[in-house]
Amino acid sequence: MAACYKCGEPFLEENDVPKDAVCKRCSSWVHACANCVHYDEYAHNKCREPKAAFVFDRLGKNECAFFKVKRVIKPDREQQKKLSPRAEQADREGRAREGLENLFKK
Repeated sequence: MAACYKCGEPFLEENDVPKDAVCKRCSSWVHACANCVHYDEYAHNKCREPKAAFVFDRLGKNECAFFKVKRVIKPDREQQKKLSPRAEQADREGRAREGLENLFKK
């Protein structure tokens, strides 16, 4: 199942998404880098496809020939911004401490 990168609204997954398609809920472009499987915030040019042309507006409509709709496992869950490696480690440590505290509470 595919969902909007901005609001999480599921939409029908098609092999060829129309380039002018918009989300029904938030009116953001569906054919945008943020909805593509090749989009990676931390990759060079923010795209894992080496042959893709550089796109300035990653959230806007584009004409990329390598666009493929990204599948989302749980569109209901609010999409969270990726954390830096240090923030991820601190988050994991915090959750582990909470789990231990809950385990040993009387």
